[in-house]
Amino acid sequence: MKIILTGATGHLGSLVLEELLRRVPALSLAIVTRRPEEADKLRDRGVEVRYGDYDEPASLPAAFKGADGLLFISSPLRDEEARLKQHQAAVEAAKTAKVGRIVYTSVAYPERGKLPLHATHLATERLIRESGIDYTILRNAYYMDIVEMLGWREALAGGVLLSPPGDWTLNTAAREDLAAAAATVLTESGHEGRVYELTASRPWRLDDLARALSERSGRPVVHRVDSEMKGMVYSLLPLSETAAVSQDLRQLVGAPLRGLKDWLADQKM
Repeated sequence: MKIILTGATGHLGSLVLEELLRRVPALSLAIVTRRPEEADKLRDRGVEVRYGDYDEPASLPAAFKGADGLLFISSPLRDEEARLKQHQAAVEAAKTAKVGRIVYTSVAYPERGKLPLHATHLATERLIRESGIDYTILRNAYYMDIVEMLGWREALAGGVLLSPPGDWTLNTAAREDLAAAAATVLTESGHEGRVYELTASRPWRLDDLARALSERSGRPVVHRVDSEMKGMVYSLLPLSETAAVSQDLRQLVGAPLRGLKDWLADQKM
């Protein structure tokens, strides 16, 4: 079995690669990168390194050749039109290379979202389905790192976690758990044609964050609403489905998921 990964030098992709290295021989893995010269450490561990660039479609068929499973991590571009063109090139290359199965990282509940990124992911999912290649869609929730945008450090300093009015409910997931789920899907059979909503098992709210901060720091932190407060993250959250949860991630990981307390435990206070 040959598993080929795009995005393997990024935050999520590197975690998936480490998970795979614990499960399968390094010789069965290959990564596709724009900068092969920067991947010597992976070569030293036995991972094959191939050149491929979403912006150079001609480079992709050879990069994907021989893949029984292709982890297709979505492009990080913010320009959604350009991003979709890159995704089209990747899917076409997978067809040319006769890839066995595509495992694509989408976003949770895209049909319920109202941001341009939701349309891009839905369009990419459609391209994959129409390609005729076996597939598994991993619809990843927003990363737990979103806590960084909620003012937790200020809350620790002042004892108050502020937010605008609203029912701020989040179904975030840790990258480590999303990586474990991807590795499971890539190394096991029975996931063909499946679409997984990879969210927390239970949603959390800002009161939960304030409580977790108190427990982590040993200092009292409370959540309060400020009717005059504004913030980019609070303008974007209502445009995504951040409250609905699924047990898909928990089942694929096969262990309790990392939560707020786990995330905070890794942060310097």
